[in-house]
Amino acid sequence: MLPIRLKLNTFEYNLLKKILMNKMIKLIVAGIIISLLMPLLNAQDCRMYFPDKVGSMREMKFYDQKNKMTSIARQEILDKKVSGSDVTIKVKSTNYTAEESEVYSAELEFACEGGVFKFDMQNFLDPNTMSSYKEMGMEITGDNLAYPTNLKTGDVLPDGNIKMVVKNNEITLLTVTVTITGRKVEAKENVTTEAGTFSCYKIRYNTTSKVGFITVNTSVVEWIAEGVGVVRNETFNKKGKLTGYSVLTKFSN
Repeated sequence: MLPIRLKLNTFEYNLLKKILMNKMIKLIVAGIIISLLMPLLNAQDCRMYFPDKVGSMREMKFYDQKNKMTSIARQEILDKKVSGSDVTIKVKSTNYTAEESEVYSAELEFACEGGVFKFDMQNFLDPNTMSSYKEMGMEITGDNLAYPTNLKTGDVLPDGNIKMVVKNNEITLLTVTVTITGRKVEAKENVTTEAGTFSCYKIRYNTTSKVGFITVNTSVVEWIAEGVGVVRNETFNKKGKLTGYSVLTKFSN
């Protein structure tokens, strides 16, 4: 059995030191590169079902069952914040009449948190109602719509809801609620509009809207695309008759 030599000569010591130093430098450099790329890599793990580039714009046109245009909505990305794997975008949403007169404008937030995209439910509030009470106090609460990163046909998605209470001098004037249930991914389809052709997830769900003592139940089919948002939306009454639809008419990213 050969004896174990613990003491190194000068040449062996310097060679070992050089090898260890080279490995140490490589590890440090690799660590720096990973730390610089990590925010980008994490952000890429988050799939946004809405444009997330500052300056991007969308335009949706709304039609009734007779194909007559009733209103227009335009949305612009104002700001984007990335924190680890989370992404938050601020959106200016402006609604117009068919004649291009501004009805209502608001700032919305769309976010991706923990790999789940969250769609601001304020987008479902009626612009005309919001405009009528914009000078009064409004309290808005609710749970935003969630879209998991890896959508697939057959997925059942969480419900969403929003409640708006309009007050004047602490007196409640109006309560508006919108509840979305039964969301299911039915298919993945290409949808073509004048804004282009988009690969979309087809999602069906039910809505219950309450304004004061009035309740309206509808069913909705929407087509939503990653990095774009809703491309087409169709609304049906409780008898299954089409009552209106909206289409993406302009998109710049």
